[in-house]
Amino acid sequence: MSTLQRLQEIFGQGLRSGTPDHAGLQQLAGGSDSGTFEERFDVYRNNAWQFFQAALERTYPVLQRRVGPDFFRQLAREYRDVHPSRRGDLHWVGEEFPAWLEGRLDGTGYQWLADLARLEWACEEAAVAPAAAPIDLTALAQFAPDELPALRLQWQQALRRVPSPYPIFSVWHANQGDAEAATVDLAQGAEHCVVACAADRAVVYRLDPIDFALLGSLLEGQTLGAAINSAGADANDLARVLAWAFGEGLVTGVSTIGSSDCCAIT
Repeated sequence: MSTLQRLQEIFGQGLRSGTPDHAGLQQLAGGSDSGTFEERFDVYRNNAWQFFQAALERTYPVLQRRVGPDFFRQLAREYRDVHPSRRGDLHWVGEEFPAWLEGRLDGTGYQWLADLARLEWACEEAAVAPAAAPIDLTALAQFAPDELPALRLQWQQALRRVPSPYPIFSVWHANQGDAEAATVDLAQGAEHCVVACAADRAVVYRLDPIDFALLGSLLEGQTLGAAINSAGADANDLARVLAWAFGEGLVTGVSTIGSSDCCAIT
């Protein structure tokens, strides 16, 4: 390993450490004024932590509000030890946080916070996903009734599904804005969320179990007919989901697969 590589390795480790190797860094970097070196390095170290913490707070504002700033700061430090930033774009700092948090809170009675974190991360992903021009429900009128079961839909890339046995939508919704959040009873049960993007902002929907399952089958690329069967739904359920999805601008294309080709309509 070259001197430069070793210096970069120790420098990176020092930025994340509570006890950086100042002497080792100075020896590799050169220079004799240890006091000035330590002061300058600690400026970098403090800035790196502050930027990391601020990015995580911006990504998970509801979670921070629920656990309090002090505990959230502790979680952020623990998480950073395992998942330091590996990209130049700090937007992605929190990508591994929900899965890490699930393990961190296992057995504590607060595992539901990991699902809340998944919802907030889905909002982050949706906000930066590329958008395509939507189509409206009249696109289906171009097909004969007997062709409809064989149709597949194309969807906005921003769409994310977040299932949970906990009322995460209610918690998320109650913690929007600056007003004091209303108490949410976790015993009220499962809430399944869909996240999309509108006007460069994440939008969160709560769907009932049948609609959520049906949408999941459609997002997997199943045909309309197959999706009904796999979700245990019926034609009325499909009509409701399609009216909602087209109305919200979530569908970008429809295709039918014949014996040898696929014709897309956008």
